[in-house]
Amino acid sequence: MQASETAPSTSPRWAQILSDIFSPLLIPTYGMALAMWITPLRTVPEGARLLATLIVAVITGLVPLLVIALLKHFKMVDDNAISRRSQRPVPMLVAVVCYAAAGFIVGMLGAPLWLRMFFGGAALATLLAMFITLRWKISAHTTALGGLTGMMLRMAVMGIADVNVMILLTVGLLLTGLIATTRLLLGRHTLAQTVCGALLGGTCCYIAMCL
Repeated sequence: MQASETAPSTSPRWAQILSDIFSPLLIPTYGMALAMWITPLRTVPEGARLLATLIVAVITGLVPLLVIALLKHFKMVDDNAISRRSQRPVPMLVAVVCYAAAGFIVGMLGAPLWLRMFFGGAALATLLAMFITLRWKISAHTTALGGLTGMMLRMAVMGIADVNVMILLTVGLLLTGLIATTRLLLGRHTLAQTVCGALLGGTCCYIAMCL
């Protein structure tokens, strides 16, 4: 069964709201905020933590959003969600560059290697998803949530998170499952596309942070 290229008119409103809140454009910022406030990085002055998180939000959220708006203006994409698989490679390539840039910049700001590699893992997962998307519409939402879950698991295993490993893992899995459900309800993806996205993101980010 193939997922529809557009959301069904009967899709519940809450599913779209949750999909927007956990958009792939926002996940790197959530990951950065977690790193800044639940790891030893919390000892950094709050102003510096806020600035670093804002920088990540601009690079990985605002820049790709502006590119999508530009592509939409030139009718290269139909909508902000980029519903059509054939229109996804260019925005996804932009996201790869933005993730890599964010990792480089936070490194310049003195971020530890494990945090820089989170962005490296996100860039790798998005690059692989881009190639997969040429043939099959893997879910970018669950790829991003899977990456965030992989990050939380790795932080817990490293013993640098203030939150218990089982709590972090449970929250990550529940969020990923919830967003996968919204994508199914919206008719954007099949179950296989959401599951594979989550596995791709989680594996890439976890392994990258192990390096």
